Amino acid sequence: MDNKTTHLSDEIKREILQNAKTIMIVGLSPDTSKPSYHVASFLLEKGYDIIPIYPKGGEILGKKAFTSLKEAFIDISKKGVKCDIIDIFRKSEALPLVVSEICEIWGLESSIKDSCARESEIARDLDSNYNDQHSVVKLGKLDSINFAPQSPAPTQMVENLDSNSHHIKHSEISNTESKKDFSPMAQNDKILESFNTNNPCIWVQLGLQNAEAAKIAKQHGMLYEEDSCIKLEYMRIFSK
Repeated sequence: MDNKTTHLSDEIKREILQNAKTIMIVGLSPDTSKPSYHVASFLLEKGYDIIPIYPKGGEILGKKAFTSLKEAFIDISKKGVKCDIIDIFRKSEALPLVVSEICEIWGLESSIKDSCARESEIARDLDSNYNDQHSVVKLGKLDSINFAPQSPAPTQMVENLDSNSHHIKHSEISNTESKKDFSPMAQNDKILESFNTNNPCIWVQLGLQNAEAAKIAKQHGMLYEEDSCIKLEYMRIFSK
């Protein structure tokens, strides 16, 4: 087991727990004496919908238990249900495989591969949208592929057609650096923006951790919390 654990800030955990509706629980046991059963019961009491993942299937806490992550994913996809959190009760050494399976099932690509593909796409769009007559790149196409320069210039130029002269004019977009919001809430939003919040947050239960699993999750744009009981964290955070 690795000594260094990966944790999200209380602010981010609060936001995740406040907005989550559906929680998939990997390794949920029908045994009422098991921690996973108590955690699942608590989550139901708090109004969350749970999706049990249990190899033998059946029913747990009145909910259909799926035999695998893939089976559960296919089912929620057909129903149009979004999974917000995947709570994992598996041994630490199994975590890299579980997280990798989640990324594969959800069709996620590593950020390393994504960045290369994005650069190629941007290059193609810059080439195809270059206006020979006015030597201006159509910025709208960049917006459509969510491209933002890593080091934005203080000002940017956009096209504006003067209807009287039929000449291209350029209007200046003022630099908004001085108007940035540095409040804790704004900074929290900024952190969340670096991840794809359409993907489920991976929450690994208390006593379980794996640096490789954490790395895999982050590379695929997933929020990751480990060695942390979702029940205890809920009670602690919302008792403040």
